[in-house]
Order: sequence, then structure tokens, then C-alpha cells
Amino acid sequence: MSTEDERIICRTTPWYHKRRIAMMILVFGLSIYFFYDWKVGYPLKRDAAEKMLELKKQNREAEYAALAKEKGWPETPNIDKDWNYAIGEQLVSGILTGVLGVVMLFFYIRTVRGALTADADSFDTVDGQHVPFASAFRIDRRKWDHKGLAYVFYKNDKGEEKRAVIDDLIFGGAVKVLDRLQANFKGEIIDLEKEEEPASAEALPEKTDKEAEGESEASPAQ
Repeated sequence: MSTEDERIICRTTPWYHKRRIAMMILVFGLSIYFFYDWKVGYPLKRDAAEKMLELKKQNREAEYAALAKEKGWPETPNIDKDWNYAIGEQLVSGILTGVLGVVMLFFYIRTVRGALTADADSFDTVDGQHVPFASAFRIDRRKWDHKGLAYVFYKNDKGEEKRAVIDDLIFGGAVKVLDRLQANFKGEIIDLEKEEEPASAEALPEKTDKEAEGESEASPAQ
């Protein structure tokens, strides 16, 4: 059983690992696909289109089928497309998705190597935010029940307002950090207003015979 002085350490969850790894595989896969089309796929299609245009000018289109089979060209080349421009697009797309994948990998490694932690007086996020409980002035819990997200607004040493995130989907057991913060918190808590359930029929007071008779007399005749 944890105590108020015990250090809380929340590591990344299996859900986070699976989700991030799947996303990185997708992004790096797209990058490889774009680079392949830049280096191999689109140049073949460009060569096929150029050859078809050459044969058309010479009225020798019938020879294209044999050449296509020999060189691995498409059966019907697109002669209207600007293949040089398209090849450049594939290179740019490959670079952009590759950079995005590297950025995702960097943040993934940083997250899994770190942890959300808390002691008796403060908590620390994986991106280096140190939040003393006394500096927090607002907790936004509106996404907690559905997404496991709580936003903590606090003031740093310079008096600047900052926001830290407690994420229970990424860091298993983050609810313990939130509970400890709330136990030492005197500011504003923003939460979803929950609709009150209508009283059941069993909970409604029964009408006396006199009240029922009065309602019957007051109702208009049909």
C-alpha cells in the first residue's frame, strides 16, 4: 500500500508501445515506398512512356508490347504525365516521411526511457517539467474519464503560466499521480458536469387516495 511519501514511478504502457511502433512502421514503410518509386518505379514508367511516344511518331506502336515484356514496362504507359516532375515528387515525399519517422522515433525513445514520477510535494513529466503541487492552480479533468487525460496548469519559477499533462494511457498508474496532486491541491478543478439520473418509479412517493381523487376531479371531461 502506497503512502504519501512513497515515490510514484509510472512507466509507459503496452498500448503506447504497440500504437507508436505501428505508426512508425507505417511512416517508414511509406518512405521506403516513395524512395523505391523515385529510384526504380517511376523511371521505368518514364522510359516506357518515352519509348511509346517515339514509336507512335514512327507508326510502330505494335512493337511496344514485346519491348514492355522484355523490360518490365507497363502494358499501357501513361504518355500524358510529366514523369520527371513526378519523380521529383517521390523524392521529396520520401525525404519528408523519412524525417517524420526519425522525429517520431526520437520522441518514442525519449518517452519509453523516461517516466512520469511524483514524490510527496511535486511531480515530474517525461519532457522535464517539474511541477510542485503548491504551484498548480487549475486541473482540467474533462477528458479524464474517456481518454485518461488531465491538464495541470501551474506557475514556474519565473511566474509564467504553464501546462503539464498527466496521461494515464501512456503512463500506467498515472491516476496515482493525479490523486496525490488533488490531495494536496487547493485550486480550481474543471470536470464534466454529469447528468443526474431521473428518479425511478419506485423512488417516487405514492399518491394518497385523496390526492388521486382531487386530480381526477380537476381533469377536463373527455
